[in-house]
Amino acid sequence: MAKPPSDRTRMPVYPPMSKEGYEALCTYLDQAQSHRENPSKPEPDLSLLWVGIPQGSVLALTPELGIQVKDTGPEGVLRSPRYVDPETVVALRLLLLPGGSVGLNRKKMDQPGRRDYPHLRWCIDGQDYKVPLLRLIADTQAGYQTPSGDNHYYLRRADIPDREVHPSSSDLTQSGKPTKSPYLDRDYAIDLACRLLRQNADRIDFKVTPEELRRRIAQALALLDRRPLKRSS
Repeated sequence: MAKPPSDRTRMPVYPPMSKEGYEALCTYLDQAQSHRENPSKPEPDLSLLWVGIPQGSVLALTPELGIQVKDTGPEGVLRSPRYVDPETVVALRLLLLPGGSVGLNRKKMDQPGRRDYPHLRWCIDGQDYKVPLLRLIADTQAGYQTPSGDNHYYLRRADIPDREVHPSSSDLTQSGKPTKSPYLDRDYAIDLACRLLRQNADRIDFKVTPEELRRRIAQALALLDRRPLKRSS
């Protein structure tokens, strides 16, 4: 596996997802899958997304599906919501099931017009790993960068530029623009979640295998991908 990005802020230890939360998310996925295959069947029950929250650093989910996390810095303030699609809520929570967390960029805190984008974090064998949430939502491929949307609080698929306009990291580097972690993609994040599941298996009070977790995360992301990204005008 590629060397993780350097990160000076050590990740706090968070408890894994509850059994009730996991079962609710699986029920939601099954309902959503059933409705997709047969639209005459009921739409999935959105209330299931709130079961088990707070979950680690995910402290709240607003009625508009705004994820709220606690800042990992010394002040530990509750940050403004980041609004996402329901399938992103499911995928994110499953990726964090073994005890991962969501963090927000804290560099250059005093810079005017700064934009804080969430990243998912896992601590495995004493090493912190992180993947930007935006890359997972957009399914940005390794070697490419995800362009920012118009508003960093809105991270729904319809807010994120289509993959056809994702610039390659090599092109950006040649033009003098620095890039970060171009190898990070969905498979990398899922692998990290499964590694942490194996590490923290004795802390989880219900049975879930890495294979099952991988399948459920892939199911959530496949449903998310049915929502189109923002097309360039």
